Amino acid sequence: MKQEKKQDKIRSHFAFGTHPKPRTGIANKRRRGGIAGIIFIGSFAGLMVLVIGALVFNELRSGLTQARVDTLRAQGMTIASVLGEAAVIGEPVPHLDKERARLVLRRLFREPNARMRLHSIDRELVADSNDLDDKIDVRELNPIGPSVPDIGKAASKVLENTRVLVQGEAGNSNKALLNEINSALQGVLTTTERFDENGDRVISVSVPIQRVRAVVGVLTLESSDVSLIINRERLALVPFILAAILINLLYAVTLAFLIARPLRRLSRAADEVSSGTRHTLSEQDLVLRPDEIGELAASLSSMTEVLQERIDANERFAADVAHEIKNPLASVRSATELLRGDLKAEQKDKLENMVTQDLGRIDRLLTDIANASRLDAELARVEPATISLSNLLSDIATAYSTTCHSRGVSINYECLPQNDKLMAKVREDAISRVIINLLENAVSFAPDNSNINISAKNLGSKLQIDVADEGGGIPDEALEIIFDRFYTHRTKENACFGNHSGLGLSIAKQIIESHDGQISVANIYEAGKKIGANFTIVLPRTIRIRN
Repeated sequence: MKQEKKQDKIRSHFAFGTHPKPRTGIANKRRRGGIAGIIFIGSFAGLMVLVIGALVFNELRSGLTQARVDTLRAQGMTIASVLGEAAVIGEPVPHLDKERARLVLRRLFREPNARMRLHSIDRELVADSNDLDDKIDVRELNPIGPSVPDIGKAASKVLENTRVLVQGEAGNSNKALLNEINSALQGVLTTTERFDENGDRVISVSVPIQRVRAVVGVLTLESSDVSLIINRERLALVPFILAAILINLLYAVTLAFLIARPLRRLSRAADEVSSGTRHTLSEQDLVLRPDEIGELAASLSSMTEVLQERIDANERFAADVAHEIKNPLASVRSATELLRGDLKAEQKDKLENMVTQDLGRIDRLLTDIANASRLDAELARVEPATISLSNLLSDIATAYSTTCHSRGVSINYECLPQNDKLMAKVREDAISRVIINLLENAVSFAPDNSNINISAKNLGSKLQIDVADEGGGIPDEALEIIFDRFYTHRTKENACFGNHSGLGLSIAKQIIESHDGQISVANIYEAGKKIGANFTIVLPRTIRIRN
């Protein structure tokens, strides 16, 4: 129930159209976004750690691979040179002695993590290090009976076929080895990285065996410890992965501390304002933060303070309305009670006229309140348009001259400089209403056969409008409060009971301020005597549209 009452107050405020002055404090200051920078740096830092790790990973892999290639190349060139001297026979056409070659290789090659193969010039396999040693290859035979499908072997077969399809010759071990041998038979030392028949990645070096310039065979050395190199590379990448994870964790904790917690505080404070537990959302420590959270907190704090001021203004307005209606109602009640008694006809007519005047005042008051309640919506709905204020003022002055002709009141209009159209971007109907309110006020005070002067002048980026009358002026103590709602001060000579609610000047001020202008009033003196009042309006040529 309390929340509904508070929302009703807010809605009713907009109906009455009160406008607290906009705040120019912390909420309106431009702040440099710190959270955006933290988010960018945090995201960028984690990414950069992974990128740097990948670069180091690639560099380390290249270094380890190249070191292994250099070792195989040196070893292969040494063995090929020995084979060229000890296992090549025949003149003038040299050829490879297969038995001598096997004997030499059995004595020279002792590398446990490498495989050596020797091919003749006819691409025939002469020796294989896997067959040179006196080793017995022991393998477990499949059990007798129906074989059980091996999912692992099936998956390996699929991967092998996929690798051959994707990598082409590099994925086909036999074809890749044949191409390597063919290149070496041309006398070119060849280095490649390929897959062997078991699907393992190997580094291969093929060295031509030569006697003088004749190529008699190819010695191929394959390193089988590439997987070890890759594992070392992966281990080298682990610190970077851990660093990236740590950075992301710190980043998440930082975001939670800098964003999530303050937002939860603001959310709880907003809920308290909504439920009526507190009147304003004031989190001073958050407001002072030099980042987006501080800007949001300042804006919310300013918004709730303005809303509270509007609610308070609405309550004052409601009290003023009740007071203004209460007086004529009390007068009507007293008159009706007297009318029940035995009165003379003259007294009865006087009381009936009093009741009629009081009811007229109530009617005029309610009409002006209804107009004021629609003012905010009208100002928000109507878009400003560029018009000639000179033409507008001239038309209004001409129309009111006819109305006041019976009293001999003259309404004069003057534009400075002459023939200046005084173009401005305003809401025409609203400005017309201001001028009409000022003219009605001036006419009500102006004595018969007096002058009301309207003047307009060009001030460059602004325009000034003056409405001056000869109605005797305004009490000095009333100059500061004359634009307050329901304020009236009329002598018996210029009072017209029931025709003035005291809202006309208040509405005029509200309209002018919505156009970023100012309105003021001053008395006119002549020979030290107060003879009238002058209302001054200053308007910019272009107004800012307020959402």
